Amino acid sequence: MSFQAAPLEPVRPALLTRVAPVTRLSAGLIWAIVAIWGSHPVVPATLALAAMLVLVFASGLPLRRVPARLAPVLLPAAGLALLTLLLHPQAVDPGSSELFRVGPLRVVGPAVWAAVTLALRLLVVAFVSLFVFAPSDPTSLADSLVQQWRLPDRFAYGTLAALRLVPLLGADWAAIGAARRLRGLEAGGWPARIAGLPGRLLVLLVAAIRRAERMALAMDARGFDMGLRRSRYRLIEVGPLDALVLGGALAVALLAAVLGLAAGDARLQP
Repeated sequence: MSFQAAPLEPVRPALLTRVAPVTRLSAGLIWAIVAIWGSHPVVPATLALAAMLVLVFASGLPLRRVPARLAPVLLPAAGLALLTLLLHPQAVDPGSSELFRVGPLRVVGPAVWAAVTLALRLLVVAFVSLFVFAPSDPTSLADSLVQQWRLPDRFAYGTLAALRLVPLLGADWAAIGAARRLRGLEAGGWPARIAGLPGRLLVLLVAAIRRAERMALAMDARGFDMGLRRSRYRLIEVGPLDALVLGGALAVALLAAVLGLAAGDARLQP
């Protein structure tokens, strides 16, 4: 059992594997901000999602594994959209005068609009996480954050250490469950396991705190908190391709913002 998916490593060199991790992170943050906080609820998110789909197909990632990687977000997105559609205050108001236009059609129901908006924005977040983190390992991202963004070593590599420890939580969870069943604490099937969930979580929390303390002591012993300038042996360089990718991301974000402003309010009166 693991709380973290298996690494989604590229199967061939491609555009996203040749740029620095902070370049992908910057482009993803720009698109996420425009899609989530744009003036128009749908147009920026749709354009950002289309751009990210193109990048994913040009990323060298194994495309067969992409749906499985996105499934933990796609399924909740569909569920939240359906829940919004059903529970929106105006979903069952046949006399509502608020309409929105989709091309030449007038569609009644602000609930549909709210559901689509929520689903699109969650999809943008899912694809941002995919094309930012999947083309390289977390170590490269930490190195790039330190070298290009000048983040403190303690913060960048501390975050890397935390990410490396996440899979161990799954092993701890399985070991705790096996130990409790061996002692007869969860011998009553699923009802007993559900009742013993708080105890499991408490043991898992204590084990995680102890491991984090040992990791912090080990990092301090290796000089991560010296306050001195550290040397680098995994150098990450930025070049013209990084500038091209970042410029393209800014152009797409600007186009999405302009189209959103031009579209105005999508909910029109009849």
